[in-house]
Amino acid sequence: MGVRLAAVAALCALAAAPALALAQKSTEDGLRDCEKLAAVKFKGENPAFKKFAITRADVEEEKFADKVGTQFVSTIYHGKAVYQAAGGEPADVRFICLHGGLGKGAVFVTTLPR
Repeated sequence: MGVRLAAVAALCALAAAPALALAQKSTEDGLRDCEKLAAVKFKGENPAFKKFAITRADVEEEKFADKVGTQFVSTIYHGKAVYQAAGGEPADVRFICLHGGLGKGAVFVTTLPR
């Protein structure tokens, strides 16, 4: 009986491992999601868009876990970033990013006047 119980416990642990790994996504993963969405959004708005990079040291992270309209948002990231269009100098901007959580990724990102 003890061997069978140990085997069942091991199988449960193996089955839970992928879920645990997903649940442990980091702030860095969330910020990369924000940068990816920003690149798509800003390129669509401005064909000369070149780069959007979040300044990691200045980011504030707020757990939200509620809906904005009909969209679930788990985390709000905001802080400083660098925006650059082709041929232009990099500009320091402030940004806000709404993240939908595991499996959703970033759902909204924008820059704000300084």
